[in-house]
Amino acid sequence: MNKFLKYAIILVAIVLLGYNSIYIKKLSDVKATTGEKFDAAVYVANLWKEKLPARMQTAVDINTLKTSIEKDGAGAFDKYTNALAIGNYRYALVKGTAKIDKVGVDDVAVMINGDAPFKASLLTEFVYGNALRDASGLVELKEFPNTSDLNSISEELNKMVRHKIVPSFKPGLKTGDSIEFIGAIELNKEHIHFDDIELIPLSVKIVH
Repeated sequence: MNKFLKYAIILVAIVLLGYNSIYIKKLSDVKATTGEKFDAAVYVANLWKEKLPARMQTAVDINTLKTSIEKDGAGAFDKYTNALAIGNYRYALVKGTAKIDKVGVDDVAVMINGDAPFKASLLTEFVYGNALRDASGLVELKEFPNTSDLNSISEELNKMVRHKIVPSFKPGLKTGDSIEFIGAIELNKEHIHFDDIELIPLSVKIVH
């Protein structure tokens, strides 16, 4: 075997070895094999700090929403509400003013101000469900094919309300106080009831 042929064989062997040692995998496959897990707490903390404050400024006045739904249900739901799933339940970020009727253990009963005042409850203890997640419009279904990840986002958002928002306002409230609020509500398109509606509070301020 001459020297040229010997080097040619060695070169081919090196190329084949390198080719078989390099391969490409999808990022999702890599995450699956490495056990990387979605961290809902970190995701929600960033969402809360970076995006939610600006989104809260776009909240619709609750009386405007109520009147719009009474006049043009479908159009109002399309304009002011949001939901990740298809169905009758829709969610909205709303704002308004109200007067405190009673500060309870699990909620705060209020009377929403307006041309036709109505009762509502600010939830302070049993804050569950997807109202805040969906009302915010900040979470897209296509980004989270895993249902458990979506549920964990809701859980973390609700936890923030219970542990951060509620303690910031509830201890100082008393019957007769006037407040400004921003919160999330759930509406059933087939059974619309604003009286005694439940609100998940995002901001509550006493006004004088």
